Amino acid sequence: MHNVFKGIVVSVLGFIVWFVVGIALGISDAVGVARDPVLNAFLYLSFFIMVGGPVVYIVILPIVGWWRGRHS
Repeated sequence: MHNVFKGIVVSVLGFIVWFVVGIALGISDAVGVARDPVLNAFLYLSFFIMVGGPVVYIVILPIVGWWRGRHS
């Protein structure tokens, strides 16, 4: 059950970073500044963390634990 909470925490942290970077990119677009590739990379990375973190903690790690327990 603790993997579910870790997945939720990782998802929330990814959302916070995604939200902040999205606001920064929106402000920079509004004032006419060129898009920063580093901010774009953070935006994509935080989205993958937001979506992939729970998948890893809720789906993949329990399957790996079940597989190792069964084959030990």
